[in-house]
Amino acid sequence: MLTGGGSATRNIAIPDMDSTLLLPDTPIVPQDTLDLYAAYSGAAYNISDNWNCGTECQHPGTEGTTVIYHRNNDTFSSVGFIATNANNKNIIVSFRGTAGLGDWLENYLLDPIDWLENINGFSVVSGFLTGYLVVSVEVVQIVVDLSTKFPDYKIVATGHSLGGSRAALFVADMTTKYPNIASQMKLFTYGQAKCGNKVFAKYMDSLGIRIFREVNKGDIVPHLPWDITQYVHFGTEAWVDFSGKAMFCKSGNYSHCSAGISPLSYSFVDHTTYKDL
Repeated sequence: MLTGGGSATRNIAIPDMDSTLLLPDTPIVPQDTLDLYAAYSGAAYNISDNWNCGTECQHPGTEGTTVIYHRNNDTFSSVGFIATNANNKNIIVSFRGTAGLGDWLENYLLDPIDWLENINGFSVVSGFLTGYLVVSVEVVQIVVDLSTKFPDYKIVATGHSLGGSRAALFVADMTTKYPNIASQMKLFTYGQAKCGNKVFAKYMDSLGIRIFREVNKGDIVPHLPWDITQYVHFGTEAWVDFSGKAMFCKSGNYSHCSAGISPLSYSFVDHTTYKDL
């Protein structure tokens, strides 16, 4: 079972990450960068056609954001937005996390499904993919057009919970179809579940782009689905431990981060209390 944030609880703040613990040769990212894209992830819960969604849209660094496209599909709850920011030269592609009945139903569709036929053995969680494919053609085309218009901008995919998994699928989709713009892409997710098999994870790690997954304390969702032989994580995990400190673990070393905690410490509350989200 996958769970997501609700607007009533998401603004509870965790302690500041007052120090950073590092493993050798592990990529790191400043806290303010993690917080910035957390705000963009949170904005997907309340966004409209304008950059006006409450505290997330007032986060430092989001000034100058212009919403280009706001999507809300009624069949599968594929909600989110595409925006640009001239100040930091970003194209932001944000996917909303679990919020309604449609999202909950998709979270239960955990069977693997083959995807991207040009990569042998590539499979992902069917429920995550179904909702993404509903909007993928339109979203990909808009981002391609924006990347042509703004060739010096970075394309930042982001999302919380279910939204983080869909953001990862978007990155996989874009980089296989348009490898010439792969170097422009970044991925920042928050409380993301495992969304693909080992072939999928290996592909994502091979891209050589900035991929960071923030995990808050004992958040249960990043440990799901339970089958560790079928689904695995990728990228660099930024784990905020129980004292509020940050540990960065790259792919293959997750046991030093959230994968090393006891299942007795897993928490749904920690899934809904990400800082700046």
